[in-house]
Amino acid sequence: MKNVCPEGLILFAVVLAAFGCDGGRGADTADGAAGKDAGAVPDAGAATDGGIPDAGPPDAGPAYPACGSYQYIWKGLIPGNNDPGFDADLDKLARAYDRCWTIFNAAPFGMNADATVRRSNPENRDLITRFLSETDSWDFKGFSGKEPAEVIDGWGDSVGMYGGAGAAADAYRYGTLRDRGEDCAEIERAREHLLLVLDALHIATDITGVPGVIARAIIRRDLPGNDTREPTPLFDENGNPLPPEKNNGTLRADNSGRYPDWIWNDSCSRDMLVGWAQAYAAVWEVIGDDPAFDETLKARLREDARQIGLGLSIKRESGYDLEIRDADGRMTYHGVLNENSIDRSYVEGAENGFYAIMALGIVGGFAFAAGDPDLDKYLTNELTKRRKLHIMARDSMQWVNMGPHSNFSNYNMAFTGAWLALRYTPDDDARAVLAEATQKALYDVPGSDRQPVEMKQSWFDVIFAYSMTGGSVFGPPISPPDEAALARGIETLKEFKFPPFWDEPVENCDGDEIASGTCMLLDETPVKLLGNVGWNDDLVADEPIPMRVRPASNYYWRSNPYKPNGEGGGENLLPGVDFRVAYWTGRWAKR
Repeated sequence: MKNVCPEGLILFAVVLAAFGCDGGRGADTADGAAGKDAGAVPDAGAATDGGIPDAGPPDAGPAYPACGSYQYIWKGLIPGNNDPGFDADLDKLARAYDRCWTIFNAAPFGMNADATVRRSNPENRDLITRFLSETDSWDFKGFSGKEPAEVIDGWGDSVGMYGGAGAAADAYRYGTLRDRGEDCAEIERAREHLLLVLDALHIATDITGVPGVIARAIIRRDLPGNDTREPTPLFDENGNPLPPEKNNGTLRADNSGRYPDWIWNDSCSRDMLVGWAQAYAAVWEVIGDDPAFDETLKARLREDARQIGLGLSIKRESGYDLEIRDADGRMTYHGVLNENSIDRSYVEGAENGFYAIMALGIVGGFAFAAGDPDLDKYLTNELTKRRKLHIMARDSMQWVNMGPHSNFSNYNMAFTGAWLALRYTPDDDARAVLAEATQKALYDVPGSDRQPVEMKQSWFDVIFAYSMTGGSVFGPPISPPDEAALARGIETLKEFKFPPFWDEPVENCDGDEIASGTCMLLDETPVKLLGNVGWNDDLVADEPIPMRVRPASNYYWRSNPYKPNGEGGGENLLPGVDFRVAYWTGRWAKR
């Protein structure tokens, strides 16, 4: 049975109504284990095999428990139903975010996007609120008489960092429901949504028209608010790239000839690429041996991952590898990932452990998804054994812990890179060092204050708790997780606002309090203010702001947890992708 959703014909109304794309049930499986053979780094221009990797021998796949049986043999870091410590209120909150995400935010094509519902449409805002709070249903039309598209005024771009995190959450959610024998309809709904994710991931790289190049963001041009956006050509009439000076993202038309209703932003940066790597690795981990997904979809995912990963392994004109390249042939604006660099400049011998842990995680994620022997060799022999990026990550973690002036996008990149490296690096000894790096160079640096151990950032807590288990895709956990870290992470997740989550402004500290240097937060927690000494001169407090009164963010794990005040128009329906990736990673990762 043909089951691939037609990429140019993902009809909006059909997607919103029923995700009407059948995934079929193939019989073959594919092995995602990375190889360990020796090999050299390809030079620029080196030929690579453009064929689709062998999907492996036919196999019936693993024996998953029957849907509706509620039988399972493993437990996650965050307890599920019937597990000791299961929290029904947290489960209810997670389900509400999943419903909001699937029905409203990710409805157009399965990927993360902020949605807009204007204040001038109070009836629609009220319908969304009542649907999420008064029902447990997935049928918004049955509740309201309206399709979801009729109550949303517009959708934003699907950007790699957030889109990748959401795709990973979707994969882990499906895998958790499947492996625990949950309700049949719930599993099937999650599987159908994951099919949309698979198509979106392919579009993100195929739309660039250049194998191995992935977009910074993808946008449905036929959605409200996007139809008037004009893309810039890749080149002028003389073949010179546009714009003449590379920037951090230019809107482009479809460069493949296959997606007339789509546009994309170029200049994929480090933070966006680590999100895409997170998506590819998580999706492959969950569907690789699942016969409910057609082998053509699996092979397509693997080939895209192979092309992106091998592109990173090429030594470029600069003399360095680990460069993110664009469809115009240039390096992207924030495309330097090599450990011998700082920001956008190469510094021979810099030993940047921040970039090292990201590079290991990104290459490890794509290598795992691709199953390509050359990429496996590059990861294991070049980055790990020869250049010892895992040791650099432990001993030279630069540009992350900067005290009050820390850029939390860097913290998020470092922890996401750590998660990928811990999960997908095949070398046992290297993973042990990476666990040390996660603990001593990221989570709780000796002799430093304002550390993630206190920040109330659930994503960081879950990753640190997992790092203590010694688990990976290559073997089960050998030690218990850090229960205190898990407890902190779960506490923060429970304080998330119940959806719909609007980007309303938050003022914890008024002008008089700011002038005095002391503030009583909205929940009556007293804090001291340090002044405008945060990243971008933000006002920051001496301790993290509890999530229950923290200013709105579309991705909390890259926002400053010490910032008490925040602006907002109140019209953006935030997707809660930050909640979902921390929660479902915690549910999926084994203890």
